[in-house]
Amino acid sequence: MFGYKYKRLDGAVEIKQHFGFFKEKIGLFEGVAFIISGTIGAGILGLPYAISKVGPMVGVLYILTVGLLMMGMNLMLGEILVRTKNNLQIVGLAHKYLGIWGRIFMTVMMYSSMVGILVVYIIGEGEALAALLGGSSVTWSLLFFAVAVVFIFRGLKSFKIFDFFLTVGILLVVSFITLACAPHIKLSNLHYTSFANLLFPYGVVLFSFASSGAVVEAHGILKNSEVNFKRAIIIAGTICIVIYTLFALAVLGVTGLQTSEIATLGLGNNVSRGFFIFGNLFAALAMGTSFLVGGLSLKHSLNWDYKIPRHLAAALVCLVPLVIFMLGLRQFIAAIDIVGGVFMSLEMLIIILIYWRAKRLGDIEPGKYQLDNVYLLAGALILMFVVGAMYSVAKLF
Repeated sequence: MFGYKYKRLDGAVEIKQHFGFFKEKIGLFEGVAFIISGTIGAGILGLPYAISKVGPMVGVLYILTVGLLMMGMNLMLGEILVRTKNNLQIVGLAHKYLGIWGRIFMTVMMYSSMVGILVVYIIGEGEALAALLGGSSVTWSLLFFAVAVVFIFRGLKSFKIFDFFLTVGILLVVSFITLACAPHIKLSNLHYTSFANLLFPYGVVLFSFASSGAVVEAHGILKNSEVNFKRAIIIAGTICIVIYTLFALAVLGVTGLQTSEIATLGLGNNVSRGFFIFGNLFAALAMGTSFLVGGLSLKHSLNWDYKIPRHLAAALVCLVPLVIFMLGLRQFIAAIDIVGGVFMSLEMLIIILIYWRAKRLGDIEPGKYQLDNVYLLAGALILMFVVGAMYSVAKLF
């Protein structure tokens, strides 16, 4: 979907071009890191708030259940990729196995998700900057947007490489926050349960685990993909579950029912002023960089895949999220919930349909890469996505 091309430079080394810079084929360790970098992003900042609505124990069950099911979802996507001869992105897979209508529906879902993610970052950036510098969060959102527009129009060919280093930074900061919270944890904040909002965390947790794009990219650049690809998905998924669980419990242990929508905003009042500044400065940087990465990715997709002129593509990338924001969608968690609960759920349902078609019509036998108990897994996934999407849509009205 985003214009990936393979080149043979010397007849022996195969590398991949990605937004202007090249990636050599990588091994298992790099593959795990690559998938993690495509999973953990600024969405982790909203996870503790969502979990606070149901309590730590139910929240941990949410993270474990959704995390394991999404790992299974990624393994199903992996088998689709292994069975397919050509290197295709998700929209291309939908076209190959479901026809033109599958391509259209998947395109609408993915573009809607991408636009929604940009809105999430506009909202979050404004709130983080307002907490640091004072003033209106809406004003800061618009100021941030005005600066970001310049970079979206000018473009940065190799900017995507910062996404990986940003994720490494997020992992380090999340680890630091978790450790810094430990002395301030109150056990009473971890001993409550609420079933009144039982389905509330669904969209946010799903948003946090969504990584289908990273799985597709990892398949294209992993050495001995059948051997390492499946392992990389499982290891990366397990690491994400552990990180999310520890981070959510650490934040909840400090702030409990007073957990803020962006986790770092509320921690400073309970830890220290220095921690408040550090945490929110990092949150602002993480969301700002993620906005630029996502915006440039969407611009390139419109330009490369649909031949929309570069400046018009940039204008659409900037204008559509701004209009949505100005129409009144300004709640960080509400925006994440819509993207994760509605658009990503529908996107995952289409991938399940692609999986069954690929089992029948795939070009290549998957060899060692075959899933057991796939009917049980698919049934659990369909139930989760359908119920979650229905609940998320119902909340809008």
